[in-house]
Amino acid sequence: MSDYLDILLMRVPHPLFVTMRIAACFSLLAILFPRLMQRIFHAVESLFSRLEERKALAVFSIFLIVIGVRLAVLPQLPVPVPGIHDEFSNLLLGDTLAHGRLANPPHPLWISFESFHINWVPTYSSKYPPGQGAALALGQLLGHPWIGVLLSAAAMCAAILWMLQAWLPARWAFLGAALVALKFGIGSYWINSYWGGAVAAMGGALVLGAMPRLVRRARARDALLLGLGIAILANTRPYEGLLFCLPVAAWLLLWLAGKTKSPATPHARFVGGLAPLSVVLLLTIGFIGYYNWRVTGSALLFPHVLNSRTYRSTGLFLWDQPKQPITYHNQQFDDFYNGWEREDYDHTWADVLKVSG
Repeated sequence: MSDYLDILLMRVPHPLFVTMRIAACFSLLAILFPRLMQRIFHAVESLFSRLEERKALAVFSIFLIVIGVRLAVLPQLPVPVPGIHDEFSNLLLGDTLAHGRLANPPHPLWISFESFHINWVPTYSSKYPPGQGAALALGQLLGHPWIGVLLSAAAMCAAILWMLQAWLPARWAFLGAALVALKFGIGSYWINSYWGGAVAAMGGALVLGAMPRLVRRARARDALLLGLGIAILANTRPYEGLLFCLPVAAWLLLWLAGKTKSPATPHARFVGGLAPLSVVLLLTIGFIGYYNWRVTGSALLFPHVLNSRTYRSTGLFLWDQPKQPITYHNQQFDDFYNGWEREDYDHTWADVLKVSG
């Protein structure tokens, strides 16, 4: 029985195991010292009840709480060490941005250093959009790339609280943000790796939080935050971000056309909504085009598209048909692209169920 338990515990991811241990400690204290813990919990609940009504302070507080809690468990969950292809590609992008560049010149012997998810021609650069790299660059400038991960996770939780405050009563909004912080602020791979996730989620939260505020008040500030959220999504998760923003775009168009209930006048909708949002979107499109041009040599060619054309023989989408296998410069690429990718997901509905089950 003990051997089976040991095997079961070994299969639990270490960050999740640490979170379970913290929860078990609080549960044990509640059992051993019920009156003391009841008074402590009541005091904490009373503090948060007063805090949640002061919305701006609550947003700032949850940002600091996430940072404080994650730093407190550093002895159990130390600064993560990268180990996945995607992490090294993001770290390359972060280092590039931290040095004030969007791309690096190709190495004359690049074939000997070929790595996954990295473009080598016409520039030495990551295939990923710059959003996660920007967070890692900020962390690197502050001392370590993981600092950027920590700050982005805390900012995500704060943005989600701000978003929920536009939809729910203050108490429920704070509870929702607290649950997100518990889920993603301690044991999630979002905060314990360099893969990313928090930056894109922050962008989505800004979109969903700004849109109802914009409809109610038609303020330029909300339009700018809406544009910022869209810009973050476009520079982190462009495909998913596009699908995410389509319903919001339909809502925005209906609001601008006066088809939704709103106290804002047509003039206010244009001046406070459409005009500032258009400026942000135009700047975003311009930046993406410039970034693509610096990295791939074409404003319309995205780095991940170039990487897929260079290395992948399987499609990115369900409707894509696999091509003939490619001959690579090393065995590792052949094993990954001609082996693992073709075996794991062959772009059929059966494979969709397999990888999502």
